[in-house]
Amino acid sequence: MTTPSKTYFYGQYTNSISAKGQASIPKKFRDSLDEVEAAGGFVLLPGQDCCLYLYTHLQFSEVRTRVRELAVKNNSPEFFRSFMESVVALDPDNQGRFVIPQTMRDLADLTGKEVTFIGMDDRIEIWNPDVRNSQRKEQEASYAQLRETGARDIFGI
Repeated sequence: MTTPSKTYFYGQYTNSISAKGQASIPKKFRDSLDEVEAAGGFVLLPGQDCCLYLYTHLQFSEVRTRVRELAVKNNSPEFFRSFMESVVALDPDNQGRFVIPQTMRDLADLTGKEVTFIGMDDRIEIWNPDVRNSQRKEQEASYAQLRETGARDIFGI
């Protein structure tokens, strides 16, 4: 059994993306990795809401285990097969640069010159900045109440 990752990501950063799909993982995210996770590279897979998920290999092993258990529970090897064939291993260079495959860029509508990286605890999400801003605006009203009551529950305010 693998040791669970102690790395978590937070914040939002926007970096450039080349016409060939080369982008760079924000330095703040790279700096949060311990040596073992930094050396292990990353795993890229389709996410929800038109984004991509980027996990360290250690973090991905936990996700993979949960997906396999769900597939076994539902007697659906095709579910696990479909999931695993959508995963791409990445080995960024020492400046965090990597290439997002065209199929993944198409899935996340990464058509511009910038990508937004959002730290989501155990993963990094990669977004088209326009899609992310549009989604944020659509959800703003519904989240206002939750933020208010959540602040009371979380911070005792």
